[in-house]
Amino acid sequence: MAAFPLRWLLTLFVWTCMFGTVSAEQDLRETRCPLCDMDVIPSLNQTIKGNQAIYACEMAGHLDTLRDPASKILRGAVAVTALDVPYTNAGMACPVCGKTELKYALPWGNRGNQKIFTCSEEHAHLIAANQEAYYEGTTPSHSGEFCDHASVMFDGFQSSIGRTCVKLWFQPWVLSSGVSYALGFVGIVLLGIFLEWFGEYREGMEELFIRNYGITDTSNVLADPTYPKTAMTTLIPSTPGGIQTVTTCTLPTWCTVALTCMYMLALVVGYMIMLVAMVYDSGLFVACILGLGIGFYLFKDTEADSMSGNIDPCCST
Repeated sequence: MAAFPLRWLLTLFVWTCMFGTVSAEQDLRETRCPLCDMDVIPSLNQTIKGNQAIYACEMAGHLDTLRDPASKILRGAVAVTALDVPYTNAGMACPVCGKTELKYALPWGNRGNQKIFTCSEEHAHLIAANQEAYYEGTTPSHSGEFCDHASVMFDGFQSSIGRTCVKLWFQPWVLSSGVSYALGFVGIVLLGIFLEWFGEYREGMEELFIRNYGITDTSNVLADPTYPKTAMTTLIPSTPGGIQTVTTCTLPTWCTVALTCMYMLALVVGYMIMLVAMVYDSGLFVACILGLGIGFYLFKDTEADSMSGNIDPCCST
């Protein structure tokens, strides 16, 4: 009989410890980055005295910007009457004196919902004047590997070597080593070459469909020099009576569906290249331009009367 109360007390103690641990921290599920309002990454943080911290999202450079007093991200003190989300259950204290009665807050930036809380306006001014003095722990340094944590976008053009890894298109595709980065570089070059080749291939298939499967229809209309001229329409010079013959070509449904599928594939590849450029990794941006340039050199007919296609790879038709 004595074992049951002891087991119950141990269970209650464990649950109390677990609940206390959760309650002592801000709710990171509701925490937003002060620079972009995106969800934060728990490991990207700078701890602050008084059981407080500032968290950043996965975008490269945001944590460094928040840490740096010269960025002037930390705003002026405002009075608070209660802790709001995500701090409603957080166990915090003033970073200056350790008091738990918090009456003022220093918001981080104009976005997000993070703050530093203090017991008085005077202590808030002290933190605003020298925020680094209240940091705890050491600033994370480079691990010595090829790169550190991953990001889908850098803060301006930079190299990922020795800095932040590139997350390429999908969550698991992180270029975290020299080998994976080299493979990604080569793959992007090949993707650009493929896009230029595929553009020429689509146009050739359209001409083939028109020539072999096109259904022509001939009609007579009044002569009009503004009549639309397309690859599917042929104008026969007008007769002395002002009548001109128009021959229009239409394609079977299956041909149109095939051309539509090829068009959508070209859009997918084009947007994938665009997303790589938007990462702002200098090396991968070079890979995008290099691939498209090689593809242009190999497959474009530069001696034609007019070159088709669109120089914008994400919208190439």
